[in-house]
Amino acid sequence: MADDDETKDDETKEEKPKSGGKKLLIIGLLVGLLLGGGGGVGAFMMLAGDGDKHEAEAEEIIVEETEPETDPYFVKIDRMTLPLVHKNRVLANVVIDFSMEVDGDDNKMTVIRNLPEIRDAMLRHFSNTAIGKTGSPRSLDYPRLKKTLRDISNKVLHDPLVLRVMIVQARQF
Repeated sequence: MADDDETKDDETKEEKPKSGGKKLLIIGLLVGLLLGGGGGVGAFMMLAGDGDKHEAEAEEIIVEETEPETDPYFVKIDRMTLPLVHKNRVLANVVIDFSMEVDGDDNKMTVIRNLPEIRDAMLRHFSNTAIGKTGSPRSLDYPRLKKTLRDISNKVLHDPLVLRVMIVQARQF
């Protein structure tokens, strides 16, 4: 009799499939999919708004557009050695790398053609002009140096072709 009870218990254990966890997993995935999909649809509906308003804004934007400006071109000048002068004495030499910004390819080619003359004018100017700060002569005065480089370049070119000068690197020796 005890054997019959044990076999019945074994049969009932074998007959019960363990699908409770699988059902919960499937139900959870379906609920997540429905909530996520509904949230996505709701977000798209909120972002879409009224189509009439967007068409009117698009028309206004087209009317307000202007011609695109020309891209700036840069002329790179590497390793220009300038003396750091104070009271007619050379304190050190400064090697600077800088770029000059111009508008258009034609202006860039004009600057490149005149580059030897521009470099010569810069060296002549800075051989007797201080490029250091007033209170600290061993420190470069970057704003004044950039303005002076631009002014010298435009003076040699006889036109204001150089828009601005950007000092890329300065090393003092």
